[in-house]
Amino acid sequence: MNESGELKMILENELITPVYQPIVALKNGEVFAYEALSRGPAGSPLHPPDALFALAEEEQCLWQLDYLCRSMAIRNVENALGDKKLFLNVDARILYDQDFHQGTTAKFLQQCGLDKGDIVFEISEKTTVNDYKSFCSVLENYQCQHYKIAIDDVGAGYSGLNLLAQIAPQFIKLDIGLIKDIDKNHVRRAIVKALVGFARSAGIKTIAEGIERKEELNVLVELGVDYGQGFLLGRPNQKLLMIETRIKSYICELNKKKENFRMSTLLNMTIGEIASQQAAFSSETTGHVILDYLRAKQEPMDVIIVDDDQPVGILNYNTFYQHLATRYGISLYSNRPIRLLMNNKPLIVDYENSIEDVSQQALDRQTRCTYDDIIVVKDNKYYGTVTIKKLLEVTTKLELNRAKHANPLTGLPGNNVIEWTLAAYFERFVPFAVIYIDIDNFKVYNDVYGFESGDAVLIATAQLLRTTLSKYTDKFFLGHIGGDDFIAFIPNTDIEQVCKMIIETFDTESKCFYSAEHQREKYIVAADRKGQIEKFPLMTVSLAVLRILNKEGLTSTILASKAAAIKKKCKAINASSFIIHSYYGNEDINMSL
Repeated sequence: MNESGELKMILENELITPVYQPIVALKNGEVFAYEALSRGPAGSPLHPPDALFALAEEEQCLWQLDYLCRSMAIRNVENALGDKKLFLNVDARILYDQDFHQGTTAKFLQQCGLDKGDIVFEISEKTTVNDYKSFCSVLENYQCQHYKIAIDDVGAGYSGLNLLAQIAPQFIKLDIGLIKDIDKNHVRRAIVKALVGFARSAGIKTIAEGIERKEELNVLVELGVDYGQGFLLGRPNQKLLMIETRIKSYICELNKKKENFRMSTLLNMTIGEIASQQAAFSSETTGHVILDYLRAKQEPMDVIIVDDDQPVGILNYNTFYQHLATRYGISLYSNRPIRLLMNNKPLIVDYENSIEDVSQQALDRQTRCTYDDIIVVKDNKYYGTVTIKKLLEVTTKLELNRAKHANPLTGLPGNNVIEWTLAAYFERFVPFAVIYIDIDNFKVYNDVYGFESGDAVLIATAQLLRTTLSKYTDKFFLGHIGGDDFIAFIPNTDIEQVCKMIIETFDTESKCFYSAEHQREKYIVAADRKGQIEKFPLMTVSLAVLRILNKEGLTSTILASKAAAIKKKCKAINASSFIIHSYYGNEDINMSL
C-alpha cells in the first residue's frame, strides 16, 4: 500500500494515537496543562506527525486529519482532565477552512463534558501567514468564544513580535532553539529575558519548550518563565502523567533559593540603589529658568540645588508655585536667585545608607519638609534623589514580605526572613553577634498549664527580648525560629550586658506564669518523655552567642551547628546562662559566663 492509501486508511479507521506531554508551572512544579500530540501507526513512515501532516496537505485533506487528531485528543481525556488545560495544535492553514468556522470543536467539547475555557488552541509561528488581517480576525473570533490562544515556536518563525502584537495571545511558547543550552549562551539568555519582560508587561504567560537539562531549568526559573515543557519535566505519554516528585521538589527548591536571593538583595539594598539621577541647578539660577524647566517636565518634581558638586538646598515644587502665585510672585522671583526660596537644610544621605535608616530619618523631619525628595551623595558629591513615593514603594514591599513570613503568634519574622536577613548581614559584612535564645523546660510548662498559657509565655518572651535589645541598640534584628526558640542579630558591642539583662528580666518575669505553690517549691511535677513522673525546674533561658568577627568559611548551616553545640553546654548548667563563642574563621575562643 502506498502512503496515500495508508493516509486514507488512517482517516477512515481513526488510526491516530494521541499522546500528552505535561506543561509544568515553574513556580511550584505543578502540572498546569497537557499538550496533545498525535502519532500515526507505529512502524509506519506516517508515524511522525510532520510526515503525516505534510502528506495530508498534498492530498488536500488537512482539515479531516486535523479534526480527527483534535477529536481523539479530546475524547481520550474527557473524564481525566480535571482542572488542567488541554493544548491542541492547530495548523494555521486550516483556520480559514469553513468547517473550522462552523464550531465543530465546540459541539464536540460539549458532548465530552468539557468547556471552551479548558482548551488552548496552539498556533505555530513557523507557518508563514500572508494575510495578517484575516488571520488575526479569525483568531479574535475564537478568543471571543472564550477559547485561549497560544503562539508556538516564538523566536523561530517569520513574523516575530509583529504577530504577537496583533493577536495578543494568552500564551507564547518559546522555541526549543532558544532554550537549548541557554545556560551556555548569553545571547539566547538575553533574548528570553527580553521576551519574558515583554510578555509580562502585555499580560501574556510564557512557556519554555524543549527543557532537557537541569542547567536549562535553572536559568528559566531565574528569568521568571511561567511554564516549562520538555523531556526533563515529562515525556509524551498516552496517559495524563504527573511530574516526578524529585523534579517537582527541585523546582520548589530553585524558587526558594530565588526568593531568598531576591529578599536578601532587597534587605541589603542601599538608598543609592533606588535613587534616580536628576538634573541639579546652582543656587544662583534665576526663578524663570526653574519655571521653564518644570513646565518642560510636565510633572511635579522638586528641584535640587548644588554648588561645586555639593547639595546646598532643595526647592519644593508646591512651595515654588505658591510663591509665584502671590500678587507679585512672578515679577518678584523670576529674575532673582533661587536660593531665596530653597530649603537650605534638606535631608542629605550617603549612597550606602540602608533604606530603613533613611526611612526613619525622613519621618523625623519637620512636617513642612515631610514630602521633600531625599538627596543622595556618593563619594561626598551629589548623586541623585529618592522621592517619598519611591521610598514608600520599597519599604512597603519589605514590610509586606516580612508580614507574609512572620510568626503568627509573636508577629516576629519567621525562618524565611531570618535566612534572608542573615544573608544580608553576610553580604554587607561588619562584625556582629548572633544570639540563639532557647527557653528551657518550656515543654513541661506547656503540658501542665496548657497551650494558652504556653502561648502567653512565648508572646511575653518576644516582647521582653524586643524591649531589652532596644535599650542597647536600635540596630538589631529579632526573629522567631519556632516553638520556644528565638534568634537575634546585634552589633558586636555590649554583648555580655545584653545577655545578663535578658536573663535577669526573664528569671523575674517568668515566675508570674506559675502558681504560688510552684513558685514556692521552685519545681513542677509532670511526666517525662518515658511517662515517668518526676520533678522539673521552673523555666530558665539559655543564650548561645556567636560573635562573628570573620565571615570566611561561614554558612548558615555551620552557624546553626555551632549554635547547637553551645546551646547544649548552656542547658547542662541547669540555670539561666549564656556562653559566648567568638568565630575568627580559623580559630575559635570560648568564654562561659
